[in-house]
Order: sequence, then structure tokens, then C-alpha cells
Amino acid sequence: MVIPVGLGLLAARAPVSVRRRAAGLGCHDGDVLSWTRPYEDPMRLFTGTLAVLGTLLFAFVAFQVAAHWQQVRLAAVLAFAGFAVVWLTFAWRFHRTALVVSRSGVRVRWLWRTRTIVWEQVRGFHSGPDWLVRERLWLQLCDGTKVRTPVRRRRAGVNRLRDGGTVLASERYEELLADLASWKAGVRR
Repeated sequence: MVIPVGLGLLAARAPVSVRRRAAGLGCHDGDVLSWTRPYEDPMRLFTGTLAVLGTLLFAFVAFQVAAHWQQVRLAAVLAFAGFAVVWLTFAWRFHRTALVVSRSGVRVRWLWRTRTIVWEQVRGFHSGPDWLVRERLWLQLCDGTKVRTPVRRRRAGVNRLRDGGTVLASERYEELLADLASWKAGVRR
């Protein structure tokens, strides 16, 4: 359930570090509740560039096919359209992979699934091992369920495995844990 709130109330409940990063982004539009990414993701520039360039490339090819429609076989058009839909869906979902928060709850976006959890169901946040990395951010729900997030702590050494999530430096990772606790505490006031 989405509850419309004023920007002042949303900003007042956000931790200082989140307000500082969110200033000037224009992510709130009137009565629409916005979701805020409580951390900076350096990979967003890369994934966004892939998504935009892919969209432009496929649009250019589609216009060329439309201009020369008499010379193009239907099978080629269908194959191109199928590939374009799958690739663009993957690119844009990869770009939107994140942990985002709002006054109403937490949203965990992965490549294949998005899960929204209201604050009342969240017991807390903690770090723990994952099958892919040694330390990942987890949501602990009141019913005992753990929810895997796309945020993990950067470790010394080389870890070439990528899952589409965000890798944060140790200091920033600890700040994020504190920010999330502040968001949770601010909502329950």
C-alpha cells in the first residue's frame, strides 16, 4: 500500500547522509511516494549507459527496418524484435537492481524479482554470509525470514563474481547499516 506524503515529512525522517545525497535529485513529484536509494552506486553509470545505448541502437535498427520493410523478411524482424525485448528488459532491470527505502517500507530489486516489505514487518538489518560472497546485507523480518539484498561489503582481494548488486567500501557499508536503522526508527515514531 502506498501512502502519499509531503516531501517535508519524507525528508525529515531520512537520515542526514541520505538527505545530503538525495538533495536536488527531484525524485518526488507531488503526492507520489518516492523510493530513495540510501547509498551511491558507482555501477549505475555503467548499467545506465548500457541500457540507454541499447535502446538507441534497437530504435535505430527498428527505424531502418521500417524504412526498408519491403526488403526485410518477417523471420528476421521477429528474431530482431525478440532479441531486442529480452536484451532491453535485462539491461533495464540490471540497471534498477537496488535496495531502496521510503516512508512506507523497503524495496529489494533484483534482476528477476522485486519485493516490497512494509516497515512493520522488518525486524532489522544485519550482515551475513551468502553463497556468492562472504558478507552481504540481509533484512530480518519479524516472522524470522531473511531477505537477501543486492548490497555487499567490499573485501580485500579479488572477487570477480558479480550478481548485479552494489559493492560498498567498509566505512560506507557501516554508514548504510546506521542509515537503515534510522529509517526504520524514524518510521515507527
